[in-house]
Amino acid sequence: MWVKPFVKSILLITVFRTLFYQFLLIVVGLAIGFTLNAEYIGWKSSIVAQSFNNIFFPVEFDQDVCRKLKGWGAFRIWAELDRPTNFKILEDGLAAEEFYIAKISYTNSNGKTITDIKSTRIRWKPWEYYYTDPTPLTEEELWGYIDNGTLNSKETDKAFKLRKEKMLNESAKIRT
Repeated sequence: MWVKPFVKSILLITVFRTLFYQFLLIVVGLAIGFTLNAEYIGWKSSIVAQSFNNIFFPVEFDQDVCRKLKGWGAFRIWAELDRPTNFKILEDGLAAEEFYIAKISYTNSNGKTITDIKSTRIRWKPWEYYYTDPTPLTEEELWGYIDNGTLNSKETDKAFKLRKEKMLNESAKIRT
């Protein structure tokens, strides 16, 4: 009579001991694996976290972002021109939230004041922005966008106007 409970308790202890050691081996193996490959796991985890944020919490293009991108574009053009003196932005525009076009005036190294139109591309969007499939607009929404526009479309119009002026100036230089 006393054998049945004793055998049951031994079987129960054996099962729990086996499960305990298996889980212990798994935890120890994961700890050692993480410790030996921390740099690989570490930089991968930050990429995954940033991708998650970029996909589910995207940055909206608003006036602050537009202002900052224009500042970055002006700085890049100033730096590409080898940091000229009296550098001024006369007119600027941002096409498609990335292409900065500016009409500038600056004094070159010879002391001559030059007015020119320069452009640069500012890639500020993460890679996930380029792989999204936006929902197509209906005809009413498209005409509303064309008629009323948004901050981005007005900026794009200004940038295209400057681009057209630049192309006309270049074609006039070629003719003369």
